[in-house]
Amino acid sequence: MIRIRLNLVYNNMLDWGLLTIDDSIFPGTCRKMLRYLSAAVVASLTLAGCAYHGGSQSNIDNPPYRKVAWFSYLDGYDIRQSCVPGAPDRFRLVYNGQYEKQVRSYEITGGGSGGYYIARAMGTPNLLDLQLDDLLAPWRWQKSEMPLNPAEMDEFRDRLAASGWGQGAPQGKRLHSRDFYWIAAGCRDGQFHYDAWVHAQGDFPEVKFQDFLLARDKTGMAFRQPVKVGPLDRAGQGQPRDRPGTIFSLSVSGEGIGGLINAF
Repeated sequence: MIRIRLNLVYNNMLDWGLLTIDDSIFPGTCRKMLRYLSAAVVASLTLAGCAYHGGSQSNIDNPPYRKVAWFSYLDGYDIRQSCVPGAPDRFRLVYNGQYEKQVRSYEITGGGSGGYYIARAMGTPNLLDLQLDDLLAPWRWQKSEMPLNPAEMDEFRDRLAASGWGQGAPQGKRLHSRDFYWIAAGCRDGQFHYDAWVHAQGDFPEVKFQDFLLARDKTGMAFRQPVKVGPLDRAGQGQPRDRPGTIFSLSVSGEGIGGLINAF
C-alpha cells in the first residue's frame, strides 16, 4: 500500500505552481476545506507521475508530464532531434505571460498541402474547475486546432522570418518566469533554429507572427498583454502570496536553452 503525506505534497504543489489558492477568494475555513479537496488531486498527480520516464510530445497535454518536461519543451529538444534533411517543417512558439498566470503554446507542422495548427493556453489553476470525472481538469490546457492551407503556411513562415528567426539565437538572453516573452523553436528545410523575444528587453516590436497565431486561436482564453515588470516583481517581493517555487530563470545558449537537463 502506498501512503502519501498529504500536507507535505500539498505544500509541494504550491511550491511547484501546480496549485494556487488566493486568501482573498478562499479565506479561513474555506481554505482548509480546499486543502482536503485537493488531496484527491494530489494523490492522482503523484501516482500518475510514476509512469513518466520518457515519452512523446503528445504527452505534453498531461499535466504531471508537462510539469516534468516543461524546460525540454521550451528548448525544442524533440524538434531538434528529428530535424534532418527531408523532415517536414515543424515549429513551436511559446508565450510566457508570467509563468504562474498564463502560458500559451502554438505548434505548427507543415505538410504536402499546407499544414496543421494547434493552440494551447493555460492560466492560473482554479480548483473550482475540478470535475469528478477528471481530477486534473484545473491544470489542463484549453486547446484548439485547425488545418492551414499553403498560403497560410507561407504567410506564417514569412512572418517568422521577418521576426528575425533563423538569423542566430540571441546568446545569453535571460528568460525569467515572471517576464513576458516569446520563444520559437523550429525545423525548416532540415535546419533547426531557435529564437527568443523578451518584452522587458524591448524585443516585442520585432515580433511579427503574434497576430497570425492569435487570429486562429480558438482556445477561448484572452491573451494576457505584457506589462512592465520590475526587479521586485521578479524577486517576488511585495507579493506575499506568491510562492518562490514558481520563480525560475533560463538563458539562451547555442540554438536552445543552455544548461538544460533533458527531461525526455
